Amino acid sequence: MASIFSKDKRIIYTRRIREFWFEYKSKRIGLVGLALIIIYVLVAVFAPFLTPYNPMTQPRLAQATAMPEWVTVFPGYQDYGKTQREILNWNVEKGSEFVEGWGSSAEIQYEARDTQLVQVELSSQFSYMQMAPNEFFTLFRYEVANIKDIECSIALSITPPEANSSYIFWRSGTLSAEKSQDVTVDSKDPIFIKRLGFKLQENVGNIVFSQKGDYTFILLIQFRPLSNDAMAKVVIENSQIVLLGRVHGILGTDYLAKDIWSHLVWGSRISLSIGLLAALVGTVIGIFVGVTSGYLGGLTDEVLMRTVDVLLCLPLLPLLLALVHLYGRNVYYIVLFIGIFGWQGLARVIRSQTLSIRETPYIESARASGASGFYIMQKHIVPNIIPVAFASMVLAVPSAILFEAALSFLGFGDPRVVTWGMMLQHAFGFGGFSQLAWWWIVPPGLAIIGLCMAFVFIGHAFDEIVNPRLRRRR
Repeated sequence: MASIFSKDKRIIYTRRIREFWFEYKSKRIGLVGLALIIIYVLVAVFAPFLTPYNPMTQPRLAQATAMPEWVTVFPGYQDYGKTQREILNWNVEKGSEFVEGWGSSAEIQYEARDTQLVQVELSSQFSYMQMAPNEFFTLFRYEVANIKDIECSIALSITPPEANSSYIFWRSGTLSAEKSQDVTVDSKDPIFIKRLGFKLQENVGNIVFSQKGDYTFILLIQFRPLSNDAMAKVVIENSQIVLLGRVHGILGTDYLAKDIWSHLVWGSRISLSIGLLAALVGTVIGIFVGVTSGYLGGLTDEVLMRTVDVLLCLPLLPLLLALVHLYGRNVYYIVLFIGIFGWQGLARVIRSQTLSIRETPYIESARASGASGFYIMQKHIVPNIIPVAFASMVLAVPSAILFEAALSFLGFGDPRVVTWGMMLQHAFGFGGFSQLAWWWIVPPGLAIIGLCMAFVFIGHAFDEIVNPRLRRRR
């Protein structure tokens, strides 16, 4: 028996591939589908290079549901700004004799001369010339050490341009023991909003940064010595303010201020994988059941076809929802379930092909020469039904992709992976539809439509090649 890798076999397969390609390239719709698939595959393969962020570990990039940057070319959006990150470089306004090495970090070394209250004041300025941000946060780290007979406190405030009063962002309270802390002041924090004297429904960012110009941060450190030999050291590090932009990147941000473009690109990997693997599982099962049923006939055929009839009557989506809920929201289970319940139509087609092939003279000759049923199915029937099975598999990929998207949209997708269906589910559940955030809704929808259309185009072209009768009808 000649090996599948023998010279004769390679020549035969090479000739068949060339003949197939000669016919395929005459199908314009098939070429369009192939071009689309190549684009999707390249996007999936080069996802780490096409996106600046990993969707599972992204930082806070802009405000929630920020618009794409390119909208700023349209009237009414020119003043929308990107995220502005400012390192606070401290300058000494008061108490310079106690300060060493100022910049974004500063060290204040205090030694008492008497028991009078002493204040050290550091300031930092930055310019903000955009529309007021809806969200911002400030962060820095302080460390108090070498405390002896002293009480100290730290306060952070900001003064808008041309303003006589300041907003006190944060106070430490009285510190009489060594302590270190990372401080984050978030404009969405209810405690911070109430501390500034605003109502919870008010937008602190729009109020504090309502003016364009130079803003001044003041860091005030107070030392209250309890004896003449009191001392303390305060170290300020990593001081910065982040004013989250109203626009970001190619496709804006979602409700968690994550980059939608990154989610869209990385989602192509999962959607392609789910569609191909689920279709492959269903095709393998369909070939096995169809060939077995068509060749063996009798009771085996009756049992298998009645099983197909029963499965065809079952509502697939509710059944998938129940199975995913029972076994857990795992992407591998989703692929398996879609594949297991997606082979019935192919099994009927393969059975009819097998019934036709088993009556041919060369099958009768193989049977007369003593070939077993398994050998005949493996060597003579399966190779002849592969083109039809492959065409059906290509057409089954869109169904698998749409089922995964439906499961994810209904909240039954795997939360550990990024899929287009999950993006739509988040948009629906977290205000994307109510806010008409089209940059969050439209891209994953178009991506699903484009990928499904590509496989449909390829499937139809392939179907016309392997079924000449369809070519004549069309």
